[in-house]
Amino acid sequence: MEELNDLQIVQIIGTIVTRHGCEIIEMDLNNYILDIDGPAEAKRECAKELQIFLG
Repeated sequence: MEELNDLQIVQIIGTIVTRHGCEIIEMDLNNYILDIDGPAEAKRECAKELQIFLG
């Protein structure tokens, strides 16, 4: 399986975040920063899915 490029990773992260009704406040892939905002339960579910995707 080939590695995903940065654009693909950003697109998948965006899809996951919007699926849970959240929004991206700040994202910096080089420094491993991802700040999301939304309702508390949505952020929890979003974070769980992001953790699975990002490892």
